[in-house]
Amino acid sequence: MKLNVRCLAIFAVCLCGASLSNAQLPPGQSHIEMLATQANQTAAALGEKVDQVSNGGANFFNIGTMDARLLTTLGNLSPTVPVNSTMDARLPTTLGNLSATAVPVSNPIEPADFISRLAGNTQSEESVAWCGGNALVGFNDSGTFVASILGLVGSPSFSFSFNAWSRSKDAGGSFENKGFLIADPLPSGSIFLDLMGDPVLGCSSSTTFYYASLATDTRTTPPFTFSAISVSKSVDGGDTFGGARIAVELPASTNFLDKPWMAVDGDNLHVTYTHFFVGAPCPTGVQGSMIEYVRSVDGGINWFPPIPISPPACGTPFVQGSQVAVGPAGRNLVYVAWENFPAGFGTGRSIRLKTSMTGGASFPPPGTFATVSAVTAVGDGRQVQGLFRTFIDLQGLAVDRSSQPTSGNVYITWHDGRGKSQADPFASPGCKGASTYCFGDVLLSRSTTGGSTWSPPLQVNDNDPLSLTDHLFPGLVVDNAGGVRVVFYDRRRDSRNFLIDTFVGTSVDAGASWTNTRVTPNSFPSIHAQDMVVNPFYMGDYLGIAADKLQQQAGVIAAWGDNSLGDPNVVSSKQIP
Repeated sequence: MKLNVRCLAIFAVCLCGASLSNAQLPPGQSHIEMLATQANQTAAALGEKVDQVSNGGANFFNIGTMDARLLTTLGNLSPTVPVNSTMDARLPTTLGNLSATAVPVSNPIEPADFISRLAGNTQSEESVAWCGGNALVGFNDSGTFVASILGLVGSPSFSFSFNAWSRSKDAGGSFENKGFLIADPLPSGSIFLDLMGDPVLGCSSSTTFYYASLATDTRTTPPFTFSAISVSKSVDGGDTFGGARIAVELPASTNFLDKPWMAVDGDNLHVTYTHFFVGAPCPTGVQGSMIEYVRSVDGGINWFPPIPISPPACGTPFVQGSQVAVGPAGRNLVYVAWENFPAGFGTGRSIRLKTSMTGGASFPPPGTFATVSAVTAVGDGRQVQGLFRTFIDLQGLAVDRSSQPTSGNVYITWHDGRGKSQADPFASPGCKGASTYCFGDVLLSRSTTGGSTWSPPLQVNDNDPLSLTDHLFPGLVVDNAGGVRVVFYDRRRDSRNFLIDTFVGTSVDAGASWTNTRVTPNSFPSIHAQDMVVNPFYMGDYLGIAADKLQQQAGVIAAWGDNSLGDPNVVSSKQIP
């Protein structure tokens, strides 16, 4: 009965078309209450699986824990008290400690970030898409989320958004902050479509870009609330995006769809994600997880039903962190990689890969896959020094689609703790067993056989034998000359292993040897627990890097979360051979 009352309240808000300036109550109030109730119900159903979701996915469950505080905040607002919500898109080429080779992507002086001094100042989890003269960087933005729940900007349906993007019209030389991504106009039957982060971007031309996101869909018919993956499309080079389309959704009462990834190949869109659930195909009442795949062949208008990629992991074991990539033109190959956690956050992890020979129309059975490599966790198995989560080790899958002799090579990168470790009494469950801390290195494996066999792991970061430092979160792309490029966090400049830099590794011999280039002008510390909208262990789960999809320009654009200004912002660097 309570759910029906909430739905009636939601309908009243939508039908009245109220805005913050003329409503008796802020329009987000019943919306927040409904989402918080659903987040708590889903968390109760999934149990320990909630600890296995991505940082982006945790945003949804965090609404449940913030329910009372958010409702109090909305209740204290008065239509007669103005709130500064001006979105300032002016983004200086350089700012503060940045240099001409490291340019701002998110706007550090955007007023939306300072609506509150306690919430809304975190930008992270970068994804880059580059086609010709236009390049986009998508990212999580708690500032846009605060602005959207207060009803200050954007969505006609009062849907919320944790997603933002910036656009470059000079192929990565400078960026304009475009504000936050809204889902409107909504799909038929939806009341709200809340975009909850974990952005992944792709493009097929200089005008056509796609933006995938976690989403929560509130509909007019039972069971009302769905966990979803959405895809938004731009046809003007990323200047604006149209309404979000639902790629896949399931009832939120017993399902949560997490950590999407996307590959774009013309009008063919390939999306993978982690499906957390309760019950079948696991025993009744048992929580589980699977990697699943959906595709569209008409630019995201229609989507085929999900295909299971991994075997179901029931109980303590789980799967996470899938990646998807397509083979060279004309070969009809789609690759999906994921990480397997057979002992939960403990030992025995591995990276697996499956290949479709039919352009994604079919895959081998869930139990059929290639093992890329065993993985040793970093830090204590969940987090590293600085107390931010790093348990999703698999970070990149890329295919050489160049015209070079290496065309068709498949590459996978991850951070791995097998190289250096020390005894640590507080490390639990431990990277190699209890009371062990492992320092991360960036590793890469290569397949020259279409994914069926894999090379021994190759180290991307330079050796630092005199210090115990972490190298983390590698993002991967193959450039138009067949060079392999990896962006990653790196602590080599601080023997105490606190301060972070971003480096780009380059290999011109298919991963056999590497040169490392530092792209941050200043080292920065881990910064978290400063923003009530995101969880206190939040530093993002991934960095972004892309080459020109149209193969018109050389080099890569890398983007990362940068704390050198004192809060998490998004910064990029263009690297040309």
